[in-house]
Amino acid sequence: MKSLRETQHAFIQHIKNPEANLFDGGIEDRRLKIYRELFFKNILSFLSSGFPVLESLYSEQQWKELARTFFIKHECRSPYFIDISKEFIEFLSNEYELTEFDPIFMRELAHYEWLELDVSVRKSSQRTKKWDGFSPITQVQMSELATLVSYQYPVHQISAEFSPSQITEIVYVVVYRDTTDEVNFTLINAVSAHLLNSIMKQGRATVDSLTKIMIEAMPQLDVHQITGSLQQVIKQLLLQEILFIAEQ
Repeated sequence: MKSLRETQHAFIQHIKNPEANLFDGGIEDRRLKIYRELFFKNILSFLSSGFPVLESLYSEQQWKELARTFFIKHECRSPYFIDISKEFIEFLSNEYELTEFDPIFMRELAHYEWLELDVSVRKSSQRTKKWDGFSPITQVQMSELATLVSYQYPVHQISAEFSPSQITEIVYVVVYRDTTDEVNFTLINAVSAHLLNSIMKQGRATVDSLTKIMIEAMPQLDVHQITGSLQQVIKQLLLQEILFIAEQ
């Protein structure tokens, strides 16, 4: 006689992959079918809502097959449905092998779509001070509701009408949520990405220290040009609420 734990495991394996795992736990197939459809439809619904652009690149059947593969092969560690999107990203990154139906930028696009969702629900205990637009700027910090990422493909442009077929130049993107809880993204160049990375490493960075870092990074440029450009970039990032004024 099977233990309760063994019965539960057999039931779960049947729900995930009924063709490969029969269940003899005394439940008629009509009822099992309800459970099978309910669980899979929930998974499919969360994937569709979390990755609408990625889904648009597949036929309905192909998308269902991808969702089914994820459902069967990936062992979700979190019991919360909100974490399904993150689990899907981990599945694509670590377990899934691309097929002929998958776009080459699949993993990057999925990560970008997940990041938008992650930022939208991310919690922050950070005490921030929004720049008023004219006060002197001496020390800044990056918002905990902002994430800098880089991709090999222009993920922000991909749609059913545009699918890049080869790697382009590196795209730097900041996905962030402002104080009105609106999620946005902005493209930045490699220099601004280096600036943000420097701020994140320091936690709180003075403008003087950032000026020194950028001068060392670009010795071929005039110091006054670097200083002026740095001020403009910092002000823009402050206005976007990617950066905040760090309290002394």
